[in-house]
Amino acid sequence: MLIILLLPLISGVQAEAAEADDYVKIGLKYGSTAVSSCTLKSEDGFLLGTSDDRSFEEGMPLPGYTALSVSNESGSIVVRDTSGTLISSDLGSSGCIMSYDYSDDDATISLDDIPYRDGIMFRPNSAGTLTVINYLTLEHYIYGVLNSELNYTNPIEALKAQAVAARSFGELNLGKHSSDGFDFCMTTHCQVYKGYSGEYPAILEAVDSTQGEMLRYDGEPVTAYYFKNSGGYTQNAEDVWSGNVPYLRSVKDEYCPSYPWSASLSFEIIQTKLESAGYQPGNIESVSITDRNGTGAVSELKIKGTDATVYLRKEKIRGVLGATIIKSNLFRLGDSTSSGGSESWRISNGSTTIDYDTEVYVINGEGEIEVLDDETYGISGTGTARLGISSISVETVSGGTVVFNGSGYGHGVGMPQDSAVEMAKKGFTYDEILKYYFTDVEIE
Repeated sequence: MLIILLLPLISGVQAEAAEADDYVKIGLKYGSTAVSSCTLKSEDGFLLGTSDDRSFEEGMPLPGYTALSVSNESGSIVVRDTSGTLISSDLGSSGCIMSYDYSDDDATISLDDIPYRDGIMFRPNSAGTLTVINYLTLEHYIYGVLNSELNYTNPIEALKAQAVAARSFGELNLGKHSSDGFDFCMTTHCQVYKGYSGEYPAILEAVDSTQGEMLRYDGEPVTAYYFKNSGGYTQNAEDVWSGNVPYLRSVKDEYCPSYPWSASLSFEIIQTKLESAGYQPGNIESVSITDRNGTGAVSELKIKGTDATVYLRKEKIRGVLGATIIKSNLFRLGDSTSSGGSESWRISNGSTTIDYDTEVYVINGEGEIEVLDDETYGISGTGTARLGISSISVETVSGGTVVFNGSGYGHGVGMPQDSAVEMAKKGFTYDEILKYYFTDVEIE
């Protein structure tokens, strides 16, 4: 006989955990990974309830069940026990299944044997599948993010800085996947999330010791961007994306460890990548750097083809050519026959440039004259005379392969994680690290 259990509200069950109005939704299975059914397990039993504006309202306790099956049946989210007995004929899109003792620090609920904190929600799809969502507190979300973004073996002050940045980023980006029915995905598109499996004692310490703390500018939470390595300079937000953001300003990074990289792309591969992005350049004839910002980062790449000339600007350069290939926009160009054979040199201070079509000579401090080779030189001085890194570099390649020689890894805005680790090793505290890379912020 089928038994249908409704979900009346029951007061007094695990009430202390329902006070925090700070839940977030993480997409676990959706789109191409959506499932028609799944199995939930909890050694402590289950508690059925509903989500309501980032809070959890408790409903039917099911302490006697250790496994449940959830499926999409004709558009309804149906819950059964392992013998097939009906528990709920339609959990609904706001329904949530928690571990019965979800307020306990060690409580988890497993989705197909992978443990997560707090609860699991579902959303039926027209194809007969389910979008599966982890519904958990913001602090528990940061537990599952932190190690994936900065390994637990790093110094605790760096981990604390990362925890505050990740929490701030999370709070300011709620609803990033609202069209899919949740706030965040599990990938680098949002923040890499591993659930309970990504937790370690050092991770819990870093999150708990900064509980609730976020970066604020003029009293409001800020989007605390972070990335791997600055290459020596962080970037202004408008030099990477668009719009001047007062707390995301370029900083000369005194603590950046060396991170050189090199990548080679043939003209044929560049053409293919451009076509995949919707451009129609024809056969590529040349690749040129036509503009740099004040830090020396490339802000415009000109790609001349037989049919059209394509200009890639700012972060679009990495977006089209590949962000794991072109690791940063702090690069110079060379061809396949040398480290930088090309048609011209450029000297730039970020606003004024001088191009040379012939050899460039410099006079050293002893009055000796020498020819600059194909390496990248940095020129510095004081006041307005200071020129940024990569201020002289190869600018054009007309051969069949382009060699990109660069430094740093990531978009360059906000906190470089490698530098945060170095600062922590030198004794800086997490708030000092954050205030070094984010301008005029407070941590509250």
